[in-house]
Amino acid sequence: MHIPAFASDRYLRIVRTSGWYDLLVTWPFALPWTFAWLYAQLNLLAQTLGLPGTLHPLDTTHMLLANLLGSVVVVWSVARIVAPSLLLGRLDGVARFLFAAWQIYAVAHGANAIVLGFTAFELMFGVLQWWRVDGASAAACPPGPARVKVRARAAA
Repeated sequence: MHIPAFASDRYLRIVRTSGWYDLLVTWPFALPWTFAWLYAQLNLLAQTLGLPGTLHPLDTTHMLLANLLGSVVVVWSVARIVAPSLLLGRLDGVARFLFAAWQIYAVAHGANAIVLGFTAFELMFGVLQWWRVDGASAAACPPGPARVKVRARAAA
């Protein structure tokens, strides 16, 4: 069975789009007051929908971890928006599969099922960023020294 490949420019648009998605969804995690507001909204939504699982009251450790996560993801998002590449897309795909795994693990151990809404996007962007790309071999990520030299010569 032949699996079609993305054109390089289309792939880079996907990487950039995943960066915009992350920036829009994650920036509230970066600041204590915006995360507290978002967490309250997620809790209300989960209660309204009657979703199983628990959203525990926030404490300073939860806030710290959410703010650290949000800060790193905001910076990572900007990197993919400003300079999308095959390497950043592939690395982001790995991160998304890890995020999805830990989100599913958390829900399986009692976290509120509202987390699975985020998981769907993690899996979608993870698959898209690991899709075949025209002209890219499996060895293209990360690029080897010879490939970097070819790029440098082409840019000169």
